[in-house]
Amino acid sequence: MSDYTDNGISELVGCPKTIKEAPRRDMKEENRHRRNDLVVISDDGVEFDVFIRQSLDFAEDFSIGLVCHAPDGKRITLVRYNGQHEQSPELFGSHPHFSYHIHQATGDNLAAGRFEKHPGEVTDRYASLDEAIAEFMTTTNIQGWGRHFPQSVPMPLFRQDGER
Repeated sequence: MSDYTDNGISELVGCPKTIKEAPRRDMKEENRHRRNDLVVISDDGVEFDVFIRQSLDFAEDFSIGLVCHAPDGKRITLVRYNGQHEQSPELFGSHPHFSYHIHQATGDNLAAGRFEKHPGEVTDRYASLDEAIAEFMTTTNIQGWGRHFPQSVPMPLFRQDGER
């Protein structure tokens, strides 16, 4: 990736991707976490890793990330959807790690050589790992994801016309 602009990053995050290497059926336990991984590829051949991690001790502590394999060999974390993962001495603190939050790469960070740690913003787009998986897969435009994560597919409250 040579386009380290915010628009270039947004295009990579949102471009259509297909699953090249499917995730395991069940999460694997490793080092006090559950984990799963998959590899996706864009229509123009850019490859990405997707990682999913969840703490065994605190279910709300999770991370789902999209890592781009740049042509120059760098691995660039473009976006991470995280759960709550730190204890706050202040009950209602504003630090994003105490709430559900999203870290998004910025052009400035990448231009400065920071490829993993990006600013985080609190979100209300999800409130569990399953909701985060659905939101992440939809936002990152991964085609056919629901087949591999059926527990995360949102169920409609009302039937659509023609459904029984």
